[in-house]
Amino acid sequence: MKKKIILFFFLIISVSTFSQAIDFERQYKYARTLSSRNPDSSEIVLNKIIDSAQRRNLPEFLAKAYYLKSFNSYLKSDAEKSLDFADKALKISTQNDYAIGKALAYRMQGTQYAKLGLLKESSTSLRNALSEVKNNNTEEGHELKGMIFNSFLILLNKNQYKEKELYSKNAIQEFQKLKNTARRNELLISAYTNMGYNLSEVKKFKEAKYYFVKALSLVGENNHYLQSNILNDIGFSLSKQNKPDSAVIYYQKALAIVDQYGFNEKKIEITKNLEEAYTQLHDEPNTVKYKLENLKLKDSIAYNKAMAVNKTLSKKEESFDQQLNKSHSISKGLIIVCLGLIIVLGIVIFNSIRLRKKHKEAVAKIYKEGISPVVYEEDPQEVSDDIQNKNTSTPTEIKISPEVEENILHGLKIFEENLEFNNKNISRYNLANTLNINTKYLSAVIKKHKKFNFNQYINHLRINYIVNQLKNEPQYRKYKINHLSEITGYSSHSAFSLEFKKITGLHPSAFIKTLDEIS
Repeated sequence: MKKKIILFFFLIISVSTFSQAIDFERQYKYARTLSSRNPDSSEIVLNKIIDSAQRRNLPEFLAKAYYLKSFNSYLKSDAEKSLDFADKALKISTQNDYAIGKALAYRMQGTQYAKLGLLKESSTSLRNALSEVKNNNTEEGHELKGMIFNSFLILLNKNQYKEKELYSKNAIQEFQKLKNTARRNELLISAYTNMGYNLSEVKKFKEAKYYFVKALSLVGENNHYLQSNILNDIGFSLSKQNKPDSAVIYYQKALAIVDQYGFNEKKIEITKNLEEAYTQLHDEPNTVKYKLENLKLKDSIAYNKAMAVNKTLSKKEESFDQQLNKSHSISKGLIIVCLGLIIVLGIVIFNSIRLRKKHKEAVAKIYKEGISPVVYEEDPQEVSDDIQNKNTSTPTEIKISPEVEENILHGLKIFEENLEFNNKNISRYNLANTLNINTKYLSAVIKKHKKFNFNQYINHLRINYIVNQLKNEPQYRKYKINHLSEITGYSSHSAFSLEFKKITGLHPSAFIKTLDEIS
């Protein structure tokens, strides 16, 4: 009897455990499906998976959930979060020797690095991803290899058509090996679309159309992200055929989808394509409109309000056309609305020109004279630390012998010449230790000879360095702002941008754009 009871409980536990595993797989696939429909909905499911996987110690699902969160952040153009989640997925997968998880994380890293302009790092990550699953011929292995081949396309330019064709064909071959029809078709959509885009770049439009038709035949009504991809790439193909009117129609359809579901990464590409199409049509108002929209998308995390305004204006314009056909009686009111929009657009253009002129004057001055030093400010932290170390209520006058002062200045000269101020971990304490002096002496000499407190001194050196690089080395102007912040040792894009604007008076992206115009 006792054995039967034990066996009964064992069966219950086994069935329960088995059910939980199936539930996790089902929930992950559901979250993955939601990513291409609505990333915010996907996040809700992923947070539940992460919570349960942590409590039940299921590292594989934990790693895959963080990978998918990284992908969702990528779709929203949040590079910092995308890389953070990819790092978490990689760490968990490495600790548990989970090859699939490592490949997913490396792939996401490589894709995001490419968007940041870090092409060498991107190539390394993608090759690491491929090496993890190179000999994996399971369903998951074929799926992941195809996805990695697709990601390699980001690294290639239009002149590397042969390489693009090879990667695209490899991706299609891997996806065609999948037995799960629904998943196979879903992945083939992006592979066919990529092939159509590549063929359009080299003006093989008939072949491109063949792949676009195949992609459209597979995409479902609810797969919004892939729909926007296909529409955008068809628009690109039409643009390459010198049919900008038709291209605009497809771009606008794609834009409507990404606006609705928050696919900000794709929106950057679409607005750029719209700017180029309207330029071909000599439609200056729309060219300016989408150029400004694209700049806001790239340079700011607070562009949602501006996008909502533009969307509202677009709806008013559509409403204008519809109501004009319905009734002649309200035509005067609609014309007034249209004139109002033109006036608003004129004001925007005027302000943009005025701001551009102001930027040119500021950058021209910096180009000629260099950046102006800021006014010395007492750093409360330095004073507080010195008082605490001295165990007195007020700081006392510091006396330094000429020999020591000269040694400190010599050490600072070497520090500046070796560009050690770009070290992310630099601080008043470790610099003082390097120079074999105390922090009070260091602060006193910097104040006397450099006219800065320590933080001002480091920030001025960093910004002055990057400004000189941007002036003298044009390739630096092509780097992403995140990469420039890494070069100069800042912990984040926002910290770098804040300090750059404080010292130069301009946001880094505005400075670079204006510098290109005047140099």
